[in-house]
Amino acid sequence: MNMMSRFVTGGLLAAAVFATAPAQATVIPDGTLSIVGLFNPAVNLATTPKTFTGSGSTFDISGTGGFLGASAGFGSLSGTLDFSSTVGATLVDSIANFFTFADGTGHNFQFSVDSVKTVSYSNIPGVSSSFSLYLLGTTVDTFLGYDPTATSLTLVFGNTGTSPYSFAATLAVPPAPLPTPEPATWAMSLIGFGAMGAMMRRRPRTSVSFA
Repeated sequence: MNMMSRFVTGGLLAAAVFATAPAQATVIPDGTLSIVGLFNPAVNLATTPKTFTGSGSTFDISGTGGFLGASAGFGSLSGTLDFSSTVGATLVDSIANFFTFADGTGHNFQFSVDSVKTVSYSNIPGVSSSFSLYLLGTTVDTFLGYDPTATSLTLVFGNTGTSPYSFAATLAVPPAPLPTPEPATWAMSLIGFGAMGAMMRRRPRTSVSFA
């Protein structure tokens, strides 16, 4: 086989390998997105599980990194999210396109929920309520060519008396580290461990003697 034949054969083999190789997934570059406009969500703490319903109302958003183009755009939340009042509990909660927001090109990113973890929870009816949720799922933008990308969405809620709930949200790629419990939660845990230790110390001791 002469040099030209070898070159052609090698080129054809390389082309065949390239053609049969699986396409590489294109994920969204690292970035964050936050809500900067006012938004009063519908929250129901009287049910089990508790619920938060996104009404589709729009709000302003601000992005960094892979979501920089979304800045000065709009986002909306749609669907009912179930969550637990037990800190640390995780519920499987599959909601497609729960969070939709502009990508700066006239199209949208879409975040879908897979699970919801309760990070903090406090509710004194008629006085105040506050809780935070950590959602895991994926974000996609077919127009920009991005495949489903692992994403976290951290939600923080609060109200006083009978006032509407305030709301904050931060979306992150890659998923943000799971928030640590608030100091009050740690304090309650320490009190619980202390009580257990005190009970163990108060238990009567049994002496054993061997003949």
